[in-house]
Amino acid sequence: MSKFEGTDFDNVSQSINANAIKAAYNAWKTKWSEGDAWGIVGGTAKDPKPKTVLEQVMEHGDATYARDGARSIEGLGDLIASIEEILDGDVIETEHVEALDIAIEGMFATLKNPKWNPRNIPFETIVEFAETDDPKKPNVVKRTMYGHYRTKAYNEYTEWALENKKGFKGKMATTNKEWYNEKKGKARPPLWQAITGEGTTQTGKGGILAIARDAKDAVNKIKIDDDTQIAVYNISTGPAQLAQIKSVQEKVIEVLQNPNIYPAGKQRAPVKDRLNAAFSEESYAIRNKEEAALLSFAKGYDRIANIEEIKSVKLRFPASNKSLNAVIRNVLKNLGEDIKQYQTPKAKDGTASAGLTLKAEPKSWSDILKVDEEKSIIAAANRFINRIKFDNSETKRFFQQTDREYQRKEKNRFTQEGDSYFGGAVKNFYDQNKRKITMADLQRIKSQIDTQRQANNQNRYGTMAPDAGRFLTRG
Repeated sequence: MSKFEGTDFDNVSQSINANAIKAAYNAWKTKWSEGDAWGIVGGTAKDPKPKTVLEQVMEHGDATYARDGARSIEGLGDLIASIEEILDGDVIETEHVEALDIAIEGMFATLKNPKWNPRNIPFETIVEFAETDDPKKPNVVKRTMYGHYRTKAYNEYTEWALENKKGFKGKMATTNKEWYNEKKGKARPPLWQAITGEGTTQTGKGGILAIARDAKDAVNKIKIDDDTQIAVYNISTGPAQLAQIKSVQEKVIEVLQNPNIYPAGKQRAPVKDRLNAAFSEESYAIRNKEEAALLSFAKGYDRIANIEEIKSVKLRFPASNKSLNAVIRNVLKNLGEDIKQYQTPKAKDGTASAGLTLKAEPKSWSDILKVDEEKSIIAAANRFINRIKFDNSETKRFFQQTDREYQRKEKNRFTQEGDSYFGGAVKNFYDQNKRKITMADLQRIKSQIDTQRQANNQNRYGTMAPDAGRFLTRG
C-alpha cells in the first residue's frame, strides 16, 4: 500500500506475484557480478572499462566502454532499469509497463541486428602464440574473432608478458573456447549468455530477457487491493460519475434512511460530520470495467497499472461535504427522487416535513482555488484578475462605466463563482492597484480576509464581497 503523490489517491494497493521473479533477478545479478570468471578484468584509471558482466550490461550504450570500435548494445541498461522499476517501485504505473514493453522489444530487435548482437562484436585479438629461441620475440598471430577478445592464445601471451615484459599491465582471467569464434553468430560470449540465458529458446531460461518476460506476465496479472482509496476533490465530474456506481447508490439510500445521522427536532439536514463519517473510508464494490472507468475522474487514475481491474475502492470526502453532497444529489436524481420531497426517516414518522437539506461549510479561498501552495494561489488570483482585464480597451471600458447598477451586477458576477471574500478582495485589489498580485500582496490579502471573517462570523456568502477590498491599501 503506497501513497500516490501528486494524485487524488490516498493510497494505492497492488498485489503482484513477484517473489519468484525477484529471486531469479537477484540470482542473475549475483551470477553476472563476476569479472575474472567471465574473462573481464576492467581497464586502467586512464582507460576505465567494466570489471564485471553486470557492469557491462548497465553501461551498454556508453561508447567509452566499446572495445576496438565495436558498438555496444543499446537498450540493455533500459531493460534492467525497467525490471527494477517493476520489482521495487511503490506503485507500478502504466509508464513503467510501457517502458518494459519497449525495452523488451528493443532488446529482441538488437539481437536480430547482426551488427549489435554481442555474438558478432569483432575483436582484433591474439589467436596464436608460441615462444621462440629468442625469449624477447615470441611468435604472435592476430586475427579477427567474434564475441570475446580473451582467447586461449591471448591468455598464453598475457602469462608470458607478465614474466618477460617490464611494465606490462595485462591481467590473467578465465577464458572459454565457446565465448569466441571466427564466424559471426557462432560464439556464446558471457554478455550474450547474460541476455539470453542458456536455454535453447531466444529468451532462454536464466537470461535477463526471460526475467523481463516473466515480469511482464506478472504485471498483466496485477490485482488492485481493497484498501485502495480515493480522495474525492473533483466536484465537476467526480460526483456525477460516482453516482452511477451501484454500490454508491445503495450506500446513499442506506445512509439517508439512517435516523442517527439527523439531529433532534424538525431540521431536515443531516448532521454534517455524521454524514461525512458514514461515507468516508467505506468500501464500495466495483462490479465491472465499466464501473471502474467511472473512477477516472480521480487525478492519477490513468497512471496506475491495471486499475481497470479494480474490484473495490474506498472513498474519502473532504470535511466541507461539497463533493459528498453533490454525489447524494446526483444519486437521488438518477434514482428519480425529488430531493425537495425526499422521504427521510423524520418525514416518515412525522417529525419533520418531506425533503432533504444538505449543508456544507462555506467555501474558503483555498477551497475555491483547490490549491494549497501560495504560488498556485497567486497564479489563480491573477487568472481571476485577467477575467476582468481582457485588454487595455476592455479595462478602460469597464472602469469608465458610470452606471452603478451595471458595476454592481458586474462585481457580483465575478464573485458568485468563488469565495466572495477572496473574489471581492482580488477585484478591489485590482481596482486600487491596477497590477498583478505578488507574494507579499497575497499575504496581506489572506491576513485581512481572516481578520474580516473573524469579525463577521454572522455574515454568509456575498455580504462582504463588495467591501472586502476596503481593507487593502494602495501600494
